[in-house]
Amino acid sequence: EELLRELAKLEARLRKMASMQTKVLDDTITLAATPPEQRNRQTDLKAGDLAFAEKSITLEADRAMLLLREEGSSVAFPEVVSQIRDDTATVSDRLGQTKIDAVTQGIQQDILAALDEMITALQKAQRDLEQKQQQQQQQQQQGQSNQGEQPLVEALAELKLIRTMETRIKSTTDRYSTLLESGSSTGGEILPLLQNLSDRQNRLYRIT
Repeated sequence: EELLRELAKLEARLRKMASMQTKVLDDTITLAATPPEQRNRQTDLKAGDLAFAEKSITLEADRAMLLLREEGSSVAFPEVVSQIRDDTATVSDRLGQTKIDAVTQGIQQDILAALDEMITALQKAQRDLEQKQQQQQQQQQQGQSNQGEQPLVEALAELKLIRTMETRIKSTTDRYSTLLESGSSTGGEILPLLQNLSDRQNRLYRIT
């Protein structure tokens, strides 16, 4: 029952983050539709407001991380939330510089995709836990016991999340490659983002 409460609490926080991120992304796309020659101080102020809204998502990610660290049994889930947090911080910095281009929007889309994956995994974990709870109740009625610590999520759910993290790293790499080849972004801008991807790949290797 305690684990079910923790899972529900975490899912609710991630849903809140997804709702907030969807709003910021939509507003970023709307602002980016302004032709470059028409952008002015007002554009900078609106981008600054979006940067502040994105920081609020970073704070929500910090709270989600706290929930996972207190529980302590999961490995992949905290890593995904950590990546989401890093992405929201990057987006906030870029919006603060009125960088409302395809790179910023792509990172926001990555955040939403990761949140969706987490929410789906948490829903599955709750269903599995409810089934296990019913089985345990039946065993108790039959005089059987099944003691032991129950992890927040099963190992299979963690492995599936690791797979989706690798898929995200690959799709983001492909997107940066396309931006470089098309000349839409410079190497100087993409290089730090590629370094971040490299760090993520290394962390994924370690947790696997």
